[in-house]
Amino acid sequence: MAHTIWQDYVKLLQGLAKTLGQLAEIEREKNAAAASGDLAKVEDCMKREQAMSLSLRGYDQKREAMLAALGLTGVPLSRLEEHRPEEHYLAVKAAAEELRRQYEIFQAASQAARTTLEVNLRAIERAQTVQAGDSAQAEEERKQHQTDFRA
Repeated sequence: MAHTIWQDYVKLLQGLAKTLGQLAEIEREKNAAAASGDLAKVEDCMKREQAMSLSLRGYDQKREAMLAALGLTGVPLSRLEEHRPEEHYLAVKAAAEELRRQYEIFQAASQAARTTLEVNLRAIERAQTVQAGDSAQAEEERKQHQTDFRA
């Protein structure tokens, strides 16, 4: 029984790594869209991210259930290799390393996209402030140049 659960757990880790790779690709797309000012593409990427986050929750629930079945509740990924059976050593080690690698790639892509979005948002806010200031100044000048024609 535990043998099958370990095999399933390795497959789960591999699936999770693949999902994180897909999320990293979405983050790269979002970064490019934000840099080019393509708001529609940014929104599309954000919708895809939300859908992927639901699948991540599903992975997390399955992972917790499998760890509980293996008697490893609360064991972090970094210590998982210490608890695996000898026959699953290489598979668990490879899956855990790939998952960590994909997570690091995702974090870097996510941070780049976040930074690009923040920079562009600040630029938009500054432009709006300048535009609002210009509008207020133009209105004030118009009021000063109006003539009262009441007789």
